[in-house]
Amino acid sequence: MSAVNLLTPILNGIQNVNFVNGRVLAAEDLTADRAATLQRQRLMGKCVGDGVGSGLEVTLSASSVAYGQQVVHITAGVAVNRNGDVLQLASDTDVALTATLPSTTVNGLFAPCAPPQTQLTNPGVYILTVLPASEYQGQAPATQLNSAGVATSCVSRYQTSGVQFRLSLVTLASTGTGLQPTLYALANDIQAQLNTGAAAATLAPLLSKLQNGLAHACFGTDTLATYAANPFAGLPGASSFDAYGLIDAQRAAKLITDCEVPLALAYWSLQGIQFVDMWSVRRPVVAAAASEEWPLFSGRRRWTEGLAMFLQFQDQITSLSSSLGASGLISMAATNYFYFLPPIGLLPLVSPQFSMGITYSQFFNTITFRYANTNNVNGPVYMEGSKLVSLMLSSFQYPAIDLSGQEMICLYWMRENMELSGNSMPQPCVIFTNGHVPDQGKSQFDLNYWDYSNFG
Repeated sequence: MSAVNLLTPILNGIQNVNFVNGRVLAAEDLTADRAATLQRQRLMGKCVGDGVGSGLEVTLSASSVAYGQQVVHITAGVAVNRNGDVLQLASDTDVALTATLPSTTVNGLFAPCAPPQTQLTNPGVYILTVLPASEYQGQAPATQLNSAGVATSCVSRYQTSGVQFRLSLVTLASTGTGLQPTLYALANDIQAQLNTGAAAATLAPLLSKLQNGLAHACFGTDTLATYAANPFAGLPGASSFDAYGLIDAQRAAKLITDCEVPLALAYWSLQGIQFVDMWSVRRPVVAAAASEEWPLFSGRRRWTEGLAMFLQFQDQITSLSSSLGASGLISMAATNYFYFLPPIGLLPLVSPQFSMGITYSQFFNTITFRYANTNNVNGPVYMEGSKLVSLMLSSFQYPAIDLSGQEMICLYWMRENMELSGNSMPQPCVIFTNGHVPDQGKSQFDLNYWDYSNFG
């Protein structure tokens, strides 16, 4: 490669059509001008990052039928893919998950984004993605050079952009170490029990652990846990931790392209879809890391994944509240339903006014947590609600809580939440954090209410 001198133009960028008076303007010129505009928009999109900007929330539709057609409901929204394309779903849409994807002719703006054709063979774990689509629409009259200005034919009036949805099958490793072989065996156990008509109460803990485990396989939790032991892995060059988790593995295997934005993960059994989990794969728009050698520190991906862990857990707790009922929540133990907890979470507590809630002593019954609260008994300590937002934002940078280990966690009551009583009392809650998150329960008698403070 030959070197160029300073201030020597390197002209390999976007070609913009030069419009001047007297130039003969052809359709090719307008097409080239539109292509240049689209290329600029894509470059801006790449700088902003990829992910979901708004909407595009996925839920299982009530029209889905056991052993039959499965349908998901997707809300209107906007996303940006890794190519910088802006994808818009203009209105809420129900999408039928057909047994095979129809073969489509890709026309117009997004021809390079033709997705790989996938044969769906449930049961299995699938990732639902959105990708761009475009088609010619409408008719416009067209003249020929020798038609004396009289229209003799028609051409397409518009190239209309839109979106399409696709399922990508996830193949879990059946052997080796780590989380995937455990999930592989668990999924097979669940399907076997579904085939024998196991009761919902029996399946609930298994399905919950599968959902939780798949989410953390996508977060790359078990891979990231090895970072501190070898932070120089892959250096010099791109760090071995530049890519991790199920989504990156799907991209590396060309099963998900840069045209696609992941929206949700679904477990599809022979009996139908058992759960749809958005935040295991869904991410806000986030730019690429500034350095490939130190990606965990030079980008926002890890913080964004901490946020996604929190949102995924809170959604799953809400779902369990609906499926287990009051008695199931009261007796729920974390280790029976989860492999990992997020670095921070909020749990609704059962109370005389609220029957739908957990019992923290039962939920954390095999987990070491902070003790010595106001009454010097085993339980949460008080914190001021003014600390909650900063605690949340800082906690997202900490790792998930591995329930197979013996890590201590911290439990907190918010003073504002606990001091109300009578008819005005809201549902009580407990906050848990990774034990490495800085302590929020320090005594500050000049700031705290005496009855809701902690003794130093």
